[in-house]
Amino acid sequence: MSIRPRKSLLNPALKRPSALQSVPRNLNRIWLDKNENLDPELNALAHEVLQEISPLTLAIYPEACELYRKLAAWLEVSPECLLLTPGSDGAIRLSFEAFVENGDPVIHTTPTFAMYPVYSQMFGAEVFQINYERTDAGPYLDTAVILKVLREQKPKLLCLPNPDSPTGTVLAPEILREILSECEAVGTVLLLDEAYHPFYESSAVSWVEKSRNLIVARTFAKAWGVAGLRIGYAVAHPETIALLHKMRPMYEVSTLAVEFMSRMLDKKTEMLAAVARMNEGKTLFVESLRALDFKVLPTCGNFVHVAFAERGLAIHAALKDKVLYRVAFDHPCLAEYSRFSVGPYKVMDQVLELIQQAIGIKS
Repeated sequence: MSIRPRKSLLNPALKRPSALQSVPRNLNRIWLDKNENLDPELNALAHEVLQEISPLTLAIYPEACELYRKLAAWLEVSPECLLLTPGSDGAIRLSFEAFVENGDPVIHTTPTFAMYPVYSQMFGAEVFQINYERTDAGPYLDTAVILKVLREQKPKLLCLPNPDSPTGTVLAPEILREILSECEAVGTVLLLDEAYHPFYESSAVSWVEKSRNLIVARTFAKAWGVAGLRIGYAVAHPETIALLHKMRPMYEVSTLAVEFMSRMLDKKTEMLAAVARMNEGKTLFVESLRALDFKVLPTCGNFVHVAFAERGLAIHAALKDKVLYRVAFDHPCLAEYSRFSVGPYKVMDQVLELIQQAIGIKS
């Protein structure tokens, strides 16, 4: 008898890239393609923290109580509002597992983080996509459309990154409150993805203890500079977190991730200083590009979008073997734009110099 997987897994559109085809990135190039943290001071601090961890850590199972306590204190919520996960991606998947069954309606934006459509397909959701529109000021999300679809479809889950990625756009707190109120009225869970906090400082974490309908997904990958550890967390009302706990594996994350972040949370000042350095690098990079008459969109994450227009061919050729970045997008709202992750000014200045050389400007 043949195997009988879940019907949603037979969807031919559900495809995942294989690690067997992955190629290590060239160490001689500048990595600006995945919105990682390139701040050398924070990277050096992370290395010091790793060296403090006992080798015995690798031999034992995780005990995460201390990390939960420190994380709760930093976020000013109770520990019962938290669940550690393998990156914010883990919090997103748990939300789908806990609330979405085959045929259930789910709303997500487009373009957005790649895993929202993947999990929607994986769990057999009926998807309602809210498209970003192209405007002269950048991608625009019509929140009236979100509210309309919420009222009409009463979805199980509304997936809303803030800032969204790749658009870099945000919704103001008063708009998010209106959306959350509508979610509460129709019985929808609002999955608010704050992966780029505190590059964008506004947060809905303080709302969770008053709303069972809100889950905030966070990661330590961006601002904290530890994408390779695969650790993040969900923040939600204790009753909602209790449901997510029922879906988690035996241990939430690895012992190494727990021990590292328990120590790293004592370095909040250093993390915020690194964020400030990267934001400074972003500001100076954007100003320099605009001084060269390139159009650069405003973004609230650790990345920028720039349109090189007719000078693009020369610039892409000059950067090809030196910088890793997102050359182009398929979605109309970002057509003709390239995306660069940002780092401290010393990193971005190297990229700027290559761009200047490509268009015939001597530095």
